Amino acid sequence: MSHHFGEILNDAKFNIFYHAPVLILISIVAEMPWAVEDGALAAENLMLAAGAVGLGTCWIGFAQGWLGTPEGKALLKLPTSYKPVAPIIVGHPKSQPVPVPRKEPEIRWVG
Repeated sequence: MSHHFGEILNDAKFNIFYHAPVLILISIVAEMPWAVEDGALAAENLMLAAGAVGLGTCWIGFAQGWLGTPEGKALLKLPTSYKPVAPIIVGHPKSQPVPVPRKEPEIRWVG
């Protein structure tokens, strides 16, 4: 971990989940084929559905490692055979972000 991240995490005022009212932790049974991909797709669908009803979401990937530790799993009562894939916070956004400029997609047909 870089010095910068260590300072942030050791700051008593810092809340990794930004004081969001809801944390949804999408988890998988690690032995299943395509489980990580299925979990990521579930996360995407959840975030799109939340946005459609005016809620804000953020995938807090930085928390994912700790949530997969024995301490993190115990805190959330997550079975040891489960692996966290997507810690997502949900809440009411203070504002809508300004759209970012997008490049035109490059489409190549094969065949």
